[in-house]
Amino acid sequence: MSFKRQLIEMKACQEAIDWVENRTIKEAWTDCQRGDWMLWLLEEMKKVEGWLDEKEILLLGCWCARRALKYVPEGETRPLKAIEAKEAWAKGEITREEMDTARSAAWATAWDTARAATWAAANATAWDAASSAANAAAWAAAWDAASATCAAAWAAACTTTTRAAVCNQESSIQADYIRTQFTPPKGDLCLSNDN
Repeated sequence: MSFKRQLIEMKACQEAIDWVENRTIKEAWTDCQRGDWMLWLLEEMKKVEGWLDEKEILLLGCWCARRALKYVPEGETRPLKAIEAKEAWAKGEITREEMDTARSAAWATAWDTARAATWAAANATAWDAASSAANAAAWAAAWDAASATCAAAWAAACTTTTRAAVCNQESSIQADYIRTQFTPPKGDLCLSNDN
């Protein structure tokens, strides 16, 4: 079965399916410049032998989210604390409850920063930037407070003209890093009913 057909069965986003065209998984993994797509695939495959597990994926996502910390306002430590808590949980150093507490604290920052970015832009472009930055900040760490906060801060820091370029460059850096940490096993994705 083609990689494209497998992505369709996995309900990947249409943009990724269109981009894959006739590439094999190996070719797609080598060519992909979207760290968020790669993390999405890793997340989908985490229960399949030969692929990364949840904690390994989370650590990759945290690495990606850390790259956006430079856009968090000076003195705002909650996003970093949320990332550190996720890393500590993945390494078995704290409980899930302790991680959740740090994540909850960072959510307030995420919403405040996102609202500020929206008002500063006076239109929806800030939300577009936040969305792009969230994608660049990684699927796995992501839809949590650390990434949401970083994404919103990133949106506030980037102008409309630089936003796409910054997000594309960052996503490419993340994709390159992910490739250094994992290579998919040869062959089909070995999809199971669990995926």
